[in-house]
Amino acid sequence: MKLSLPALRNTPWFKATSGQWRYALRNTIAMCLALTFAYYLNLDEPYWAMTSAAVVSFPTVGGVISKSLGRIAGSLLGATAALIIAGHTLNEPWLFLFSMAAWIGFCTWACAHFTNNAAYAFQLSGYTAAIIAFPMVNIVEITQLWDIAQARVCEVIVGILCGGMMMMILPSTSDGTALLTALKNMHARLLEHASLLWQPETTDAIRSAHEGVIGQILTMNLLRIQAFWSHYRFRRQNALLNALLHQQLRLTSVISSLRRMLLNWPTPPENSREVIEQLLAELAKPRADSYTVARIIAPLRPQDEQDYRHLAFWQRLRYFCHLYLRSSRQLYLIASGAPVDQIHIRRTPGLARHTDNAEAIWSGVRTFCTLTVIGAWSIGAQWESGPGALTLAAISCVLYSIVATPFKSLTLLMRTLVLLSLFSFVVKFGLMVQITDLWQFLLFLFPLFVTMQLLKLQMPKLAGLWGAAYRFYGLIHRRDQSAGVRLRRLP
Repeated sequence: MKLSLPALRNTPWFKATSGQWRYALRNTIAMCLALTFAYYLNLDEPYWAMTSAAVVSFPTVGGVISKSLGRIAGSLLGATAALIIAGHTLNEPWLFLFSMAAWIGFCTWACAHFTNNAAYAFQLSGYTAAIIAFPMVNIVEITQLWDIAQARVCEVIVGILCGGMMMMILPSTSDGTALLTALKNMHARLLEHASLLWQPETTDAIRSAHEGVIGQILTMNLLRIQAFWSHYRFRRQNALLNALLHQQLRLTSVISSLRRMLLNWPTPPENSREVIEQLLAELAKPRADSYTVARIIAPLRPQDEQDYRHLAFWQRLRYFCHLYLRSSRQLYLIASGAPVDQIHIRRTPGLARHTDNAEAIWSGVRTFCTLTVIGAWSIGAQWESGPGALTLAAISCVLYSIVATPFKSLTLLMRTLVLLSLFSFVVKFGLMVQITDLWQFLLFLFPLFVTMQLLKLQMPKLAGLWGAAYRFYGLIHRRDQSAGVRLRRLP
C-alpha cells in the first residue's frame, strides 16, 4: 500500500518550516554532542548533560544566555547545599531529613517570591540538592557525595556549552525582533481589548480575554530579559522597555475601570458608544495626535460639574488617551533606536515585583511538610525506594507547588512519568541489550529527538509534556546500568 502525497504532507517532517527545522536540528545536535562529550569525559551521569542541553534550548540567543546563567547558578548553589547538609548530617537520618526539607522548602519559597531568572535559579537549586543528597542515604563512602556533586555541575556545564555552541553555529531569530513585534501586536490588541470590554454585555469570553492580555504582558517581560542579554542596544533601553510594559499593564487596569463605570452608569450619554468607536479608530492610526483625540472626545465633556459620575468617567477616559499616546511615542522611540539621552522617563520598579508573601511562605511550608511526612514514613517502614520517592516528591514540590493550576501540572507530571517509564523499559530491554557502542545509540536518538522537537513546535498544547519529558529523562534513565549495559565511548 502506497502512501498518498497528502498523507506525507501531514507528517511533522513535511509540515515543518525552515525555521522549525533549524530549531529542531540545533537542539538535537546539541543534545547528542552533550551526551557524547559526557561519555568521552567519563562523567557519572551523561544523561544529565543531554537534559541540560535540552532545557536551555530556547529559540533566541538571549533566552539561551539567561537560562544558562540561571541554570549554572542554581546548580552550583544546589550542589553546595547538598555537600554541606549531607556531609554533616548523613549519619543522622532525622537531622538529615529535616535539614533537606528545610532547604527545599526555602527554595520553594524563594521561587514563589522572586521571578524569572532568580526564581529559576532557586527552583533548580532545590531539586539539584534533592537529586544529589537523597540517593546518598545508602552509601558507605562519603567521598561519593563529592563525586556525584561535581559530576552534576560538570554535566550541566557541558550541556550548556553544547547548547551555546550550536546557537552560534545555527543562530535563530533576534530577541529584539521578537520583542518589538510582540510590543507592537500588544499595543494594537489593547484597542481591540478596550472595544470588547466596553460592550454593555457580560460574558465568560470577556473575563478570559482580560486574563489573557495580562498574561501576555507578563510574558513579554520575559522577552525583555532575553533581549537584555542578547543585544547592547536593548541593555541601554532596558529602563524604557520596563516603563512601556508598566504602562501597558496600567492600560489594562484603566480599560477595566472604564468598563465598570459604563456598566454601573444608569444614564450614560446617548452618543457615548459612537464617540468611543471614533476614538478607538483614531488611536489605531500610526500618526494619532493629542489634538485630534481631544476633538473626538469633546462631546463627552460633562456640562454639570456636580455630576461626579460623569466627571470621573471623563477624567478616566482622558487618562486612557494620554497613556496610550505616550505608549505609542515610546514604542516609536524603541523601534527607531533613539539615543538614550533623548529618552526621559520616570524610574519604575521591576514588573511583577510585588508578590504575595503569604502564598510564598505557604508554598515553602507545604513543601517542608510533604517531604517530612514522606521521609518519616520511609524511615519508619525502612522502605528501600524511600530515597527515590523523596527525590521525585522534592522535584514535584519545587516545580509545581507555585503554579496557578496544580492539578493540571500534577496530571502532566503523572503522564510524563508513565510515558517515560514505558519508553525507558522498551529502550533498555529492547534496544540497549543489543548495542554496545555509543554511535549506534546516537543513530537511534537523533531522529527521535528531531521528531520530538518538531512535534513540540507544531503541537503547542503538548509542549509542556515534551519539556517535562526532557527534565525527567536524565533522572529515570541513569546510565542504563540497571539493564546491565555500559555503552562504550567513541574512540
